[in-house]
Parts: sequence; structure tokens; C-alpha cells
Amino acid sequence: LSDTHVPTSLSRLPERLLAQLVGVDAILHAGDLVSSSVVETLSRIAPTTAVAGNMDPPEVTRNLPDRVTLRFGDRMIGLQHGHQRHALQDRYIGLGYDAPEMELFYQAMAAQLPDAEVVVFGHFHAPVVRRWNDRLLVNPGAVIPTHGCSTFAFLEIGTEIKARIVELTDVV
Repeated sequence: LSDTHVPTSLSRLPERLLAQLVGVDAILHAGDLVSSSVVETLSRIAPTTAVAGNMDPPEVTRNLPDRVTLRFGDRMIGLQHGHQRHALQDRYIGLGYDAPEMELFYQAMAAQLPDAEVVVFGHFHAPVVRRWNDRLLVNPGAVIPTHGCSTFAFLEIGTEIKARIVELTDVV
């Protein structure tokens, strides 16, 4: 999941989300937690790994990496927020995932997480599951309702890796 923005946009994580996470093997949070209480809450459900986002304050980012590659069995999953430090950054937010300029973004993600066959990222508040070259790119979207929609994703890791976007309703 990504972009929970607790407590600036949501007072707490939605119960509907937490209920759907019960029974998972691990939880990945792709940044913009805003409060370390998010990791504490998620860790009560399953082992949780989170990375820093561009909206996370120093008291949160000091305990989080910018990116991490995790091993699940023989599969490598990369996790980062997705904000980049170059001139095209501001344009990405308004672009669709198919825009030609996004190719540079995908290249940057691949270079920053070279061992990952799946890259989970956030920042855009728009969900996507997309193949790019030899990688699966997954943006679970935002838990905060963006454009009237709140989403997260499940990753199923087996002989194949499958990602599924889940929409939450009535999140406030």
C-alpha cells in the first residue's frame, strides 16, 4: 500500500483496509505514511516494511530507507516511493503511465532497484499494474481517497508473480 497520509489526510488507517490485510505474509508500504503510527498499526497485522516518501517528516524518514529490495523465496521485490530528483519530476504527476516521458521514470526505477523483478512504488496516487521490459511495476494507488477512489494492492508470489488492485469504498 502507499500514500496513507495519516493524520494529515486521514485520522487513522481505515478499518476496511486493516480487515483485508489480516492473513497476509507481509505488508509493504511505499511511502508517505506521514506518521510512524502507520507502521506500528500495520506491524500488528504482519511484518511490515516501509520506505520514506516525499511528504514524510524528518521524525519518520530518519527510521526509513529511501528504497529497499526484499527477498521472498527466490523472488526479489523492490520498494520505493517513486519521487525522483530531476527536472521531469513535476511533470510525472500529471501524466498517464503510458506517456512517453514516463519511460525515463521507469528507467530510473530500474536503475535504482537493479535486482528487483517487481517494483512497488507510490507517489502518483493512481494505481497501475504494468509490465515494463523484464519487470512488473505496481503502484497500489493511494489509501487516501484521491479522485474519489481509495486503493491498495495484493501481490501473490509463486511460480508467477501476480498483482491485484483493490478498491476501498467509503474511506474518510
